[in-house]
Amino acid sequence: MAHVLVTGGSRGIGRKIVEKYLKEGDQVSFIYSSNYDEAELIKSFGESSDRIRCFRADVASSSEVSSAINYFVNEFGPFDILISNSGISRVGLVTDFTFEDYHKVMDTNFGGFFNVTREIIPMMVHNKKGNIVAVSSMWGQRGASCEALYAASKGAVDAYVKSLAKELGPSGIRVNAVSPGVIETDMMKNFTEEDKADLADETPLNRLGRAEEVADLVYYLTSDNSSFVTGQIIGVDGGF
Repeated sequence: MAHVLVTGGSRGIGRKIVEKYLKEGDQVSFIYSSNYDEAELIKSFGESSDRIRCFRADVASSSEVSSAINYFVNEFGPFDILISNSGISRVGLVTDFTFEDYHKVMDTNFGGFFNVTREIIPMMVHNKKGNIVAVSSMWGQRGASCEALYAASKGAVDAYVKSLAKELGPSGIRVNAVSPGVIETDMMKNFTEEDKADLADETPLNRLGRAEEVADLVYYLTSDNSSFVTGQIIGVDGGF
């Protein structure tokens, strides 16, 4: 039984990742930022609630992340797996973005990943094993008009993943990222049905992705079936 940490685990891709590891019998701790009632949130995962813990924190805050990690370790012990999934976006022209937008997006999407890894890596190095997977985005590799900050933050995540893989490989720790395409989640709530249809048309598989499809790839990357895979950014984008 592994102890898994998921950031942004209350909804969307993150929730599906939490559900996947619970289904496989692991203990899961997750960080969330939305205004949920903690007891109700845990209850929503059903019979697996004895193997789950959650903590409300802003991943952009190193002190809040540290508090969350300490709580989880006291409950379930050191972490075996980290899934960095927290992320936000801002849509608009570059000239419309403010420095506040810049800091919010970068501090959450990349800074949050840094804050969590800084806490988790020492225990993994001590144990000479571990798996880290970041949820990136295809825009981190391709760039995105009107989502330049989001794309830049995910590009930073990708570079960090490749660097960590080289740095931590000798300690038996693998580091990878999944790079989703257009996935049907809350992030698309402002898209019209026409917008979604257009995006599906641009995808060779002619549909949008499902959050559970991302979760399945994440799980594979932390399993023994991918024991010689590290430093990779793997797309789950329908060929977009």
